Amino acid sequence: MSKKMTRAEAVALVGEKAVDQVESKNCEPTNRVGFNGACQGDSSTEWSASVPCSVGEDEGHLIAVYYTTPEQDEAMGAAGGDGSAINWTIDHYVFT
Repeated sequence: MSKKMTRAEAVALVGEKAVDQVESKNCEPTNRVGFNGACQGDSSTEWSASVPCSVGEDEGHLIAVYYTTPEQDEAMGAAGGDGSAINWTIDHYVFT
């Protein structure tokens, strides 16, 4: 199951606790091709955080996916890599 989900859909699938947990995790760049930011000529950088969870008998991970713009990446760089220099917004969730 790797369909993009809204927060409400993720809560319905895995529960509020797992969604709250993934939202509290620090995210890291995914390094997926096409989402590596201006340094690679891409229009955005993809980031994600994940927590282990289950859906019925299916064990997996709930993943929160974020995208930053080159301007946001630049602002973080100017702040010494401090991600608190920008406002983070989750684009979608995935259960894999």
